[in-house]
Amino acid sequence: MPSGAAWPLTGSSDYALWAGHIGFGIRPSARRRGLATWALGRMLEEARMLGLDRVLAVCAVDNGASARTIERCGGVFEGVRETRLGPARRYCIEL
Repeated sequence: MPSGAAWPLTGSSDYALWAGHIGFGIRPSARRRGLATWALGRMLEEARMLGLDRVLAVCAVDNGASARTIERCGGVFEGVRETRLGPARRYCIEL
C-alpha cells in the first residue's frame, strides 16, 4: 500500500489558481517521517523541468503540518483566501 501521493498541476487554469499547482497527501500511518517534504521537493524539481519559475501551494487554514511542509520547501505565505472547500493558506514558491 502506498504511503502517499504527490501530483503537479501545470499552467494557470482556474483550478490551479484556487487549488494550487502542487498537491500532496500522506496516509496517517506514514506521517511524521519526512515523506511530505520529500514528495513536495520532488514535485518542485518536476515543476522546474516543466519550465515553471514559481508555483502556488495551498493548504487548509487548520492544517499546520502541511503549512510547515510548504514553508520548509521555500513557501512564502501570501495570505488566506476563501476557496470552494473553505479558507486556504496560500504560499508562493519561487523555483
